[in-house]
Amino acid sequence: MSPRQTRLCQLSGSWYPTAASAVRRELQGWEPYLAEGESPPPPPLPPRIACAVVPHAGWLFSGKLAARTLRRAQSLFGGQPPQTVAVLGGHLPPGAPLYFYAEEEWETPLGPLPLRQDYLESFRSLAGPQLPFSPWEGPTNDNTVEVELPLVKHYFPDSSLVALRVPPDESASFLGESLSRLGAEGGLLVVASTDLTHYGPAYAFAPAGLGPAGEKFRRQNDEKFIQAALSLDLPEILRLGNHQRAACSAGAAATAAFIARSLGLAGSLVDHYASADILPGDQSVGYAGIVYGGAAA
Repeated sequence: MSPRQTRLCQLSGSWYPTAASAVRRELQGWEPYLAEGESPPPPPLPPRIACAVVPHAGWLFSGKLAARTLRRAQSLFGGQPPQTVAVLGGHLPPGAPLYFYAEEEWETPLGPLPLRQDYLESFRSLAGPQLPFSPWEGPTNDNTVEVELPLVKHYFPDSSLVALRVPPDESASFLGESLSRLGAEGGLLVVASTDLTHYGPAYAFAPAGLGPAGEKFRRQNDEKFIQAALSLDLPEILRLGNHQRAACSAGAAATAAFIARSLGLAGSLVDHYASADILPGDQSVGYAGIVYGGAAA
């Protein structure tokens, strides 16, 4: 019997801890923050599909918000976890292919997550030529998916994984439609991974200058994106990401918003802050957590 094809951790030890014990210590240390604003008891009939938007910086900066958002999403399923968690990353330009990971499993400090390649075959038959696929080969070379995986394994230990990188263009709606159809069987959580405005000299983006004026611009730019995400406004999500630099992986967020809109899911903001709140300076990146679940009003 041939060994399983495993995509190994490549960012552990820098972006997040290497050892399982260290991951659990981080989660324990975040517990007061994670428990803030806990949702009421889940409804008797949990959703078949829910979505979340999470940040993807190193855990020092945004790990606690990603964890709090996934914990909130976990509660929506009412003790009946989804069969599949789809983590959608990005860091791609408009017009790029939708990249998928073709291994059988992805290593995490808490144990491997099995990858569902049957989903990929279904995508091809459902989406057609509007959704070009390409396998991602070689090193991971991207944090948007990997930094979420130890948290996915923690909160959804028995779920399988679909790992994709989504370009910030109209392909988000085709992917959203395909995910909605596939997720109706067995349950699905879509985790859209994006950070918000990257502001400061290191990112060659400081239209309002540095200091308080720059941080005010960064926050307002973030807030416009958050409002577009909560309003399920796909064109505005993509416009703000591509032209206002309000998100680095807007295609992932647009996919989640498409699914929420098509299923009538309500969105709620978990929290919003910036790297400068943790490490003050001239560089600042915004982070937001959003959960879509339950019927919209």
